[in-house]
Order: sequence, then C-alpha cells, then structure tokens
Amino acid sequence: MVQNSMVQKKTDKTREALLLAGEELMGWRGIEAVSVRDINARAGQKNTSAIRYHFDNKEGLLEAILDDRMVHLDRLRADALAGLLTQGTASTKKTTPPVAELVRVLILPLAHMVIAHEPWQNYILLLAQIVSAQGASYQPLWHGKHDGTAVAIIQLCRTQQPDLDPVHWEQRVRDMMTFTIGSLCERVYTARQAGRDRRLTDEQYLAHLLGMATLMLTAPPLGL
Repeated sequence: MVQNSMVQKKTDKTREALLLAGEELMGWRGIEAVSVRDINARAGQKNTSAIRYHFDNKEGLLEAILDDRMVHLDRLRADALAGLLTQGTASTKKTTPPVAELVRVLILPLAHMVIAHEPWQNYILLLAQIVSAQGASYQPLWHGKHDGTAVAIIQLCRTQQPDLDPVHWEQRVRDMMTFTIGSLCERVYTARQAGRDRRLTDEQYLAHLLGMATLMLTAPPLGL
C-alpha cells in the first residue's frame, strides 16, 4: 500500500509538471509553435512518452489544462453569482442584479487569479489564443463544457438590454470578452517587462476593467 501510494504521488507530480509546462510554453510561444518534446523538456521529463502516457497527445494535454482551469473558474463564478442573487433577493424585490454587478461576477474571479498567480498568467495568454477566431479549431475542447455559469450571467445581462437585436448583442458579448482577455494579457506582459511603468495599481486597473466591460454591454444602440 505504501509503495502504491508513492507511485501514485509520483504519477500525479509528473502530470502536474506537464500541465504547468504545457500551459507556460503554449501560452508564451503559441500553441502551434510548441512541440511535445519542448513540453517534456520543460517539465524535466527524460521519458519522451510522458505526455502520451498521461494525455495521449498535445491536444489531450491542452484539453486537460482547460478542464483544470475552467472547472475551478466556473466554481468561483457560481459561488459569487449565488451570493449576488441571494443578496438581491433579500434586499429588494428586483430579482435581476444590475449589469455592473453581473459583470463583476463574470470578470473578477478570472482577473483576481491572473493578477495573483503566475500559472494563471500563463493560462490567460493561452486562453487568448483559444477564444480567438484563429482558435476556432480548439473550440470543441472547451465550449459548452465548463462555461455554464458564464452563460447564465450573460443571459441575465441580456434581459436588461431588450432593445438590442440578437446579432448585435452577440457581437457585444464577443467584443467584451475579447477586450477583457486581451487587457489581462497586456497586464501580464507589462508586469513581466523589467522597468516598465504600470501607472495603475491593481485596484485601479480592476475598476477600469470592470467599468469598460460594463459600458460595452450597456451602451445604447447607435446607428451609422
């Protein structure tokens, strides 16, 4: 039993090392630019079949990275949304929270993790590639799997913008998410560049991020 436990711990440690190495390299260099050999080397694995053993291939590793991060993020959002809805029900007859509060629940869990934890900084750079139009081929790895709370939040926001047609609303949501992820990526790049002056504190930056994201969803429809 002791020997089996030690073997399992070693297996788990190897798997975690591969996840972190893959996340870092694919985040900073680009998914297509990184090979299985690169990831094995970064993870300190002399066994060249380590990724095949744990994940089958690089795509399997990528899917596992997304699963790990998105499950955790969805749980954080679900807890925050439940608290917001409970608070709103207790304090007012209005059942749907304001868009600004819903945006906080959507964005802050991700933003806080990115600001506070280096692995999540690698993840946001990876995520930017996944959710872009160029990353459409990776959509089956994550879409509809672990984004249930995010979808629910967006639907609640939608009820407060009844005058906007579906096509324009979908465009706003895509633009808001692209802006949010891109802004967080820029924050990461700036933090890693020695001597680069960040004029906004983390608190100021988060307030700015939330304000801009909220405005993108709530701006009145404009004609050309």
